Amino acid sequence: MRSVIAGSTIVGIALILASLINAGVFRFKNEHIIPVDGGAVKLGEVYDEHQIVSLVLNFNDKAVPDEELLQQANVGNYKDALKSKLGKLSDLINSGNKGQDKVTAENLSLKNPAKLEITVAVRYRSEFQPSFTLVISKKTVDIPANTPIYKTSADSLDSFLQEKKQEIDSSLYLK
Repeated sequence: MRSVIAGSTIVGIALILASLINAGVFRFKNEHIIPVDGGAVKLGEVYDEHQIVSLVLNFNDKAVPDEELLQQANVGNYKDALKSKLGKLSDLINSGNKGQDKVTAENLSLKNPAKLEITVAVRYRSEFQPSFTLVISKKTVDIPANTPIYKTSADSLDSFLQEKKQEIDSSLYLK
């Protein structure tokens, strides 16, 4: 008789605990596990996250190194960072061109076509990964000769961010 009472008590307690867990009374920590190529990354509790973009200008000439326009810039202020970088490049050009028309960040263009590599990512700071960057997507855009770099880059990046908005939003844990 005692074994029946003990068994019933154990089953009753198990049912009560199961219903409390199902109701959400007991909360389990969300581990935030991100699947990546070759496995998964366990973030644990996410403390901080930022949407970031990178822009690299690839020239078709092997003798000319690629120009990094943006390196992990925040999505919220990438236009200012891009304009600043192009402003520095235009200052270098203007210092070598005495007496010619001055080049500005807005009208800086290339004499030869090039490719713009756009990378959109999310950078996390979390419990198990002090700094982890998840690349959402990459895209290469052709920049024709004599086309303003700033306008083409900003427009291409804006449209790419709009295109990937759902993927970016699904990668954010702190909303």
